[in-house]
Amino acid sequence: MKRTTLIATAVTLASSLMAGAVHAQQQDAGDIALPKAIADLGIPDATVDKQFETGIEGINGYVVSVETDTNVLYTTEDGRHAFIGMILGEGGMNITQQHIEEHMGGLPQMQMPGQQPQAAGGSGFSAEEEANGFELMESVPFYAEEGTGDKVLYVVYDTQCPFCTRMHDASREVLEEVTIRWVPVGYLGEQSLIEAASIVDSDDPLALMEALKGGGVSDLTSTPGAMEIVSQNSQIVRQAGITSTPTTIYQDEDGTPRIRRGALTAEQIRSL
Repeated sequence: MKRTTLIATAVTLASSLMAGAVHAQQQDAGDIALPKAIADLGIPDATVDKQFETGIEGINGYVVSVETDTNVLYTTEDGRHAFIGMILGEGGMNITQQHIEEHMGGLPQMQMPGQQPQAAGGSGFSAEEEANGFELMESVPFYAEEGTGDKVLYVVYDTQCPFCTRMHDASREVLEEVTIRWVPVGYLGEQSLIEAASIVDSDDPLALMEALKGGGVSDLTSTPGAMEIVSQNSQIVRQAGITSTPTTIYQDEDGTPRIRRGALTAEQIRSL
């Protein structure tokens, strides 16, 4: 199994790496040239497994392997610089972890100094924490439910999170197979809070969630009561130890509670 490490150097990409070359969400391994600056380091057997969109304006992403080590590497949009390390978003959202889970098959989380490593091969939550998390999700004051399947998923969702949007889009394929309870939170600033509260207040919250993805909704209003509900949702979710979005909480086939970080594809949702 490949393991996640940090290549202990900062690298600068040559200007000959065209900015437009990094635009595909994913390409097949072997079709992507190793960035020149990395190649110039002379690291044996270094290869690009994948390039992907990060969801962050001006930043592109690669998955780079060196023998058995694999790392997420970022470049600026103009292709002149590259950097390796943790990207944290507002509210403490671990964006790099999202990329690892989506593009590296859910390998363990890259660690910041002083962090405890995740359980091997697991979600980073103990069985007790997963059980507590599922119990807490059943106490949230609001969720927007859709789908007709027997398996119930709670998905912690922030309208300003691009990975939440990606998972919401993917879930359109599986709504006859699962029931999804979208739990809106306000992790990513004032706009998140306003939009989440508007979902709570809406007569058709699912339709509003869909509309908000396109960014064409204006003049949103929310009541103090709805804002309080969003605050309660966020507090309960944080109490469960969930600090990034999207996060999925569910029970597997034998009823064991599970927590899964990151944007899931339709196929991954089916496999839960």
